[in-house]
Amino acid sequence: MDGLFSRPHRARTTAVAGTFVLVAFAGLALGTAMPVAVQELDGLSLYALAFGGFLAASVVGTVVGGGHADRRGPGPALFAGLLCFAAGTLLAGTAGSMPPFLLGRCVQGLGGGAVTVALYVVVGRAYPAPLRPRMFSLITACWILPSMLGPPVAGAVTERLSWRWVFHAIAVLSVVVMVVLLRPLRKVGPPEAVGTPEAAGTPVGETATRRARAAVTVAVGAGLIGYAGSAKGRQALPLAALGLTLLALSVRTLLPPGTLRARRGLPSLVLLRGVAAAAYFTVESFIPLMLVNERGISPTAAGMSLTGAALSWAGASWLQGRPDLPVTRERVVLIGALVHFCAAALTIAGVLRALPAATAAVGLVVAGFGMGLLLPGVGVLTLDRSAPDRQGADSAALQLADNLCSVLLVGACGAAFNAAHTRAGHDAGAFALVFAVAATVAGGACLLAGRVTAVNTSDPRAEEKEHAPL
Repeated sequence: MDGLFSRPHRARTTAVAGTFVLVAFAGLALGTAMPVAVQELDGLSLYALAFGGFLAASVVGTVVGGGHADRRGPGPALFAGLLCFAAGTLLAGTAGSMPPFLLGRCVQGLGGGAVTVALYVVVGRAYPAPLRPRMFSLITACWILPSMLGPPVAGAVTERLSWRWVFHAIAVLSVVVMVVLLRPLRKVGPPEAVGTPEAAGTPVGETATRRARAAVTVAVGAGLIGYAGSAKGRQALPLAALGLTLLALSVRTLLPPGTLRARRGLPSLVLLRGVAAAAYFTVESFIPLMLVNERGISPTAAGMSLTGAALSWAGASWLQGRPDLPVTRERVVLIGALVHFCAAALTIAGVLRALPAATAAVGLVVAGFGMGLLLPGVGVLTLDRSAPDRQGADSAALQLADNLCSVLLVGACGAAFNAAHTRAGHDAGAFALVFAVAATVAGGACLLAGRVTAVNTSDPRAEEKEHAPL
């Protein structure tokens, strides 16, 4: 069997890897600069919304990009996503106040969602099943160099020049990747059976337009919930109620039937992805802020916790991609969930001043190892159980669950942090509360990890059953 860098796959593998290097570098660099940016723009109370807005907009990019990739191939969705991501990064980097900064983050999210789901479709459509675990390992390995360079370089630039230079550099790199690496990915076309809603990855009776409208409704609802977490006074409760109502009206349209009930098989895979990612992303979002504001650590040193987490994630992903694993992939996912939960619990202790500040950073590093086992396994199982003309829709469902659950949890934790916030340097209780909530959610992921094995994959109608309505 040909390898990832054999002649048939070399150009495509290099293009996918290069794009993920950009995604990794952007995420780590911008995360390092974010605490300084929101402080300079006098927007500490909107810190969680800066992440939540990105994730909410990603919902639209994910759904629209996934549907377009199923119908037309992933190339156009990738091109549009990179262009949108660059524009949003430039807008945020030139913002003089929080409103345009938040708008830029939303435009970033719109593009980032389309890029990620398009790349998932490339993996599912252009590589045979035995190569997919190795491809996911390579994708995770793409975080190694950015994790070593991104936080320290972004921290140094932020301290010596300005956080704006970090955003401007990411915008330029996005355009470079779009120009240089897009051509090999354009060669991956749509599946042969196109022209019907079913072939485009859209459930029977729905159109791409309806799914796009549902995605916008979900994104608005998620954004309102995220804003409610940062709002003060009596505004918060009505905003949160309206946001939850919008989510309830539309989210079922975009997820496999049975997802919200944790039905065994594909629905539980999708929900597990969302719950686990939400817990991890919440911890990852607040640890740099805790280290800088509560412990007085420099942005460069705080950013190194992201480096350690990315390296441990890459190591675990390489481990799960080995062809000689002694356990099933479902068991690997369960082990990853358990490690993630234990690490999330450790971050609570990292808030205590009696312990070194590195305790919280260690918790994030161990959590990264757990996620390196869990997320690639979920991605491989999902692609294996998806028909070629549903890989975009099912990959979009994974990303949607990831983004939506993260928006909800980050928004809730942002509200909890604001309620418990006193002043910088005296917020140990507020941070402990945030990490305790994240650890509880990570515990829920452990329960979901036990529900991904029930579908009989030897049954030729297993995939049909997983998508059948209740």
